[in-house]
Order: sequence, then structure tokens, then C-alpha cells
Amino acid sequence: MKVIYKKLPSKRKSCIATVGVFDGVHLGHQFILKKVILEAKKQKIPSLVITFDIPPKKILNRDSSTQKQSKDIFKGYITDFKQKAEILQLMGFDYVWFLKTGKSLLSLSAENFIIYILRYFDLKELIVGEDFRFGYQRRADLETLKSLSVRYGFKLSVLKKIKNNTQVISSSRVRKLIQGGKLKEAAKFLGRYFSLEGKVIKGEGIGFKLGFPTANVLISDHIMPLCGVYSAYVIIGRKIFLGAVNIGVRPTLGNTEKSVIEAHLINFKENILGKTIEIIFLDRIRREQKFSSLAELQTAIKKDIDFITAKYSIPSLN
Repeated sequence: MKVIYKKLPSKRKSCIATVGVFDGVHLGHQFILKKVILEAKKQKIPSLVITFDIPPKKILNRDSSTQKQSKDIFKGYITDFKQKAEILQLMGFDYVWFLKTGKSLLSLSAENFIIYILRYFDLKELIVGEDFRFGYQRRADLETLKSLSVRYGFKLSVLKKIKNNTQVISSSRVRKLIQGGKLKEAAKFLGRYFSLEGKVIKGEGIGFKLGFPTANVLISDHIMPLCGVYSAYVIIGRKIFLGAVNIGVRPTLGNTEKSVIEAHLINFKENILGKTIEIIFLDRIRREQKFSSLAELQTAIKKDIDFITAKYSIPSLN
């Protein structure tokens, strides 16, 4: 897969494409994305997904006048640039074009947005979902897109939303489940477990003194699960470990100003300060709580670890 970002194509290529933010690349997104790949293979031309390096909502939030409703507020990534690229590559796309999100791009009219895409790619077919909107302030709808497809000579295919049981699969739904600590349910919508990547930073060393050293993980701009203790897989390089992950303000040790992520890697003793790790959240096993003593906290942590090791085994990394 070729990633197009800062350097745009010098030659115009024919393709089957889709356009969207695709935050989470959940099963609803995958339904559209797989259709693009399938049609591209049928026509023996490249498949292309056009997305954004930064979600437009994040840029628009800088202008307070755009924050008219809570749905307009950027609440954090489900998948960031790197995660999205990795998922799309695994799906088998030929090209992914990350548009550089900025005021100039977001100010384009619907027609000028299509013209911009057509400058670099010859769209044979554009496949989108039924709720697709685009152009300045997302004012243009499918009727506008149908008109533009006729004007500029490409086929337009519109796919209906899919459901998980009775619930429509959407990024807002996935985000709400993660924020509510319902990670197992979120996984049913994502088609995989929710994960975060972050750098291990220096902590206070209290976990080490308690006998359960933790990696303090710095997360930037991702959505955060509800405070509590989670079972997880933790990936370092090409190795995977079971982990007990606490998200919260550490009430027993004196509340922190904001929630922190601390991961205890079970049966692991190496120094990983400064390294980037990935946390794959499996389930929330209990809420965060204040204990009356450090001894009581130690007992609770040991109980968490025993529960996790009894329930989960370490999978292999392919």
C-alpha cells in the first residue's frame, strides 16, 4: 500500500475510491471499504481511500463559533493517523491519501473539493455511505454528490448503514461505549479490541514499592476509557504480555489533577522507560476506588492480577 500525504501524485491514476474520516475504522466503515477493494479488483484498477490526517472537528474546534452543539466538539481519536494506516494496509488497499486538514481544505465548496480530488485521481467510481456529507461546513449532501458525479463523469454508489443486532454501527456509538468502559461491547462494533499507543514516562515509583511496578503511559488526543481497572494485552516491539491497567486519579495515593494510565505488565521486569507501548483493552474488571490503606490496595491489585491470569492467555503475534 502506498501512503499519499505530503507528496501528491505527479500522474493522474484511475481508481475506485471512497472518502471519509473513518475514525475507528469500525465494521460499518469496513463494509464500505471492502466494497471499494472488491470493485477495484473486479475492474483491475487500484483501490483508494481518501481520509484526513486530523479529524476536521479538531480543526473546527479552534474556532469557538463552530461549537454550536456538543456533537461538533472533538472528543479524541478512536484511531490516529498511524493506527488508521496500519488497518487500511491490512485490509489490502493500494492507496491511502491523507488529506492535510486545514482551513484552506475545509473552506472548499463541495464542487471544488471534488475538483481537487480529480486533479490527482481519475475516479471511475466513488463509494460512500448513506449519511455522507461534504464541502464547506458539510453543507452538501448526496443529491449534490449525485449531480457532481454526472457532471464530472464518475459512477456513484451509496451503501446503507449496517447494524449490530438492532444498533447502527457508528463512530459516535463506539466512542460512547469506550467512554462508558464497555470495551467488550465496543469490540463488537470495531471488529477488534480498542487500543492505545503511548510513550512510557517516569512516574513516582509507588507501584514498584508496592511490589507491582507500573508503566506510566503518556497518551495524546485519544479518547479515554472510563476510570477503572482493565485487563489488557500490552505490546512492546514484537513481544506481548498480559497487563492490569489502571485509568484514573489514584484516590488511595492522593488524587492527581487528571486521569493517568498506569500499566502493570504481568511477569515482566525490564526497564521500558522512554519506549512506546500499545495497550489493547480487553475488559473493565472493576471501578477505581479509594482503599483505607496501602496494604488493602496491594491485596486488591493481587486479586486483579490473579483474575486476569486465570481468565486470559497470551496470544501469538503474527
